[in-house]
Formats: sequence, C-alpha cells, structure tokens
Amino acid sequence: MNISWEGFTSENGRMQAILTSMVDGLVAVDKAGRIVKANRAAEGLFMRQEPYLLGQTFKSLLNMEDLHDTITKVLRTGVESLAEYSVFPNSETIYRINIVPIKGEKEDIEGALAVFHDITDARKFDRMRSEFVANVSHELRTPLTSIKGFVETLLDGALEDKLLCRRFLSIIDSETNRLTRLIDDLLTLSAMETKEIRVNLQNVNLVESVKNVFNIMGPQAEEKKLRMELIYPPDMAWVKADQDLVGQVLINLIDNAIKYSCDEGRIVVRIAREGRKTMVRISDTGIGISQESLPRLFERFYRVDRARSRVLGGTGLGLAIVKHIVELHGGEVFVNSQEGVGSTFTFCLPTGDLMPKAAESDL
Repeated sequence: MNISWEGFTSENGRMQAILTSMVDGLVAVDKAGRIVKANRAAEGLFMRQEPYLLGQTFKSLLNMEDLHDTITKVLRTGVESLAEYSVFPNSETIYRINIVPIKGEKEDIEGALAVFHDITDARKFDRMRSEFVANVSHELRTPLTSIKGFVETLLDGALEDKLLCRRFLSIIDSETNRLTRLIDDLLTLSAMETKEIRVNLQNVNLVESVKNVFNIMGPQAEEKKLRMELIYPPDMAWVKADQDLVGQVLINLIDNAIKYSCDEGRIVVRIAREGRKTMVRISDTGIGISQESLPRLFERFYRVDRARSRVLGGTGLGLAIVKHIVELHGGEVFVNSQEGVGSTFTFCLPTGDLMPKAAESDL
C-alpha cells in the first residue's frame, strides 16, 4: 500500500512550504521501502531531482545494506531508529538519520520517514576537542613529571650536594617557565577563539614595530651570528591594526626564524604594499620544513620536530596564535619552505593611511 503524502501533511500548502525550506533532507518510503517523496534538501543530498528518486530503495540508490536493513526493520517492527552513517563512499560527510514509522488509522504501518541531518562539523569538533585535551595533557605532563622527579631526588638527599642541587633547581626553573609559557599561550588562544580579545585598531608603523622586535631579539641573533635585514619602500604606509597583537605576531615569527636558522645565516624582513594590503615576508636560511608538514603547520600543538621544538622551548601554539591574530585583522598568513634552504612566512594586513612626512623622516 503506497503512502498518501497528503495523508500526513494537513494544510497541504503550508506544510509543503515547510518541507521545501527544511535544511535537513527528508525522504518518505512506502511499505516496500520505495521512495515516494523527497524534499529539496534530499534532492541536493542525493544530487538527483525527485522524479529520479521516486520508486528507488536506499539499497539501489546508495548500495547501503545497513541503511536498507534499518529501514526494513522499522517497517517491520514499527520501532523508531536513530543511527549515524557516512552516506557516500570515500566521503567524510556524516549524517544522523532518524527513521520513524508512518502508521495509518488502525495503527498499521504504511511506510516510514527518514530525516538526514548533517553532523559532520559536530563530529569534527568532537574529534578536535579530544585531540586538544590529549595534547594539553601530554604537554603538561612532560614538564610536571620532570619537576616531580628532580624534587624527589632533592628530597632524597641531593640537597647536600650544592653543585647538583643548583643544577637540579636550574632545570626545575626552566621547566616551570615552560609551563608558564604553555599556560599563557593556552589562555591567549582561548581568548581569541572565544572572541574575548578586543582588537584596538589604530595606525601602526610596521617598520618601527619590526625594528623594536630586532632590538628585543638582537642578543639571540648575535649568539648565532645571524645577519638581520629590514627592507621596505620609502613611501611605506601605516597598517590598520592592534599594535600589541601585531608585535606578538612579529615576535613569534622572527623568534622562530632565529631558532631554526643555522649559525651565520640570514634573516630578511620585507614589507611591501600590494593594493589595499600590506605584506610582511619573513625569510630565513634555516633548516626548512617538509612539504607534507606545511598544510598542518598552523594547527595547535603541531610540531615538525617535537624533540627539537621542546629543546628550543616551543609550546606548539605560537603559529596557531599568529594565524588567529592575523585573521582577527581580516588578513591571511601562509608559508613557503624548502628543506635545507629555508622558510618564508608571509602575512598581510589592511593598509592604513600614508605615513606623515615627520614620521617618514624618523625611520
């Protein structure tokens, strides 16, 4: 017995409008499991218009034995079913499919209604949250284990040896600083993701900002005998940005360039105006990054070389923070790199007003 769609869509015109505007795909089948109605979202889901769906079963349409068996069970037992499926082969899209029986006046089963709700983003978020918790736990456990071990050793008698005691306390201090950096970065990243950070837009002199970072990072660069250069046009413009946040971006990127550069290498910061955007390119002659690592470089806790990153004091969050800050300003950040040759990190910001003549002469 076929379902009369109008039988369960009273006030036909209004109900039809509701079904048409639904985001979820909705499909009705008869007692034999054949499709008798599909809304517009279902047409988009299956990439076929309704006339080409009518009369088909989910087994013939999708070659999905599990879904076909579930619908058959609902039609046989009259019990509602809720399940999750990746409807199309080799697709990451996941649907929660709610299948309910349609019963007639005498409670006899006349068919079923299947609602397809896309939960891909929710599942990705769950996976990201699980990975984040696991990564944070791992990153916190490592320094805490180290601190605990050295404290226990000191309490067991190493306090009597002044040289050993000083060495252990130095390591404990280093691990404590690492924990502090990690927690600070986590709080910063959390504030950005929840939009709690207010961006104070003003005209920022990028040239002066880079020079300030060069002064801060100077001792680190001199220790490795690195040559640091700044190249910019004479008619350099201001950028519309938050000065403190842009400073944080420059510190993170230039600090990375120094850490991963070989001794007696070269770091070049180029600033150029391109249309309505100002581009900042930070190039180094460092160890470079493998091509397979580039797409994941701005992920939280992703490290190309975990052991080396920890030795250099990295938290694995610096580039994620850079990406969030740049995007908060409506800009973009990307990287080009070649192993053994070096890397170039580029970010762009909206260009502000032209520098006043007085400011230009001060550069």
